[in-house]
Amino acid sequence: MRKRKILVPMPKSRFYKVMCKNCGAENIIFDRASFPTKCKVCGTQLVKPTGGKVEVINAEIIAELG
Repeated sequence: MRKRKILVPMPKSRFYKVMCKNCGAENIIFDRASFPTKCKVCGTQLVKPTGGKVEVINAEIIAELG
């Protein structure tokens, strides 16, 4: 069998909808961010960049967007 050629490749990156553990506010973050993302309401650092995907530290992932 022949492999089908993918005409339009899909990106591997995603956006996450996360909820802050301190204040409960919802934020949308990029899963491969290179800069620490903070909560819009309380200013707590939500994710830590690791060189690839981010490490979610003070948040809970609610949904994966895109």
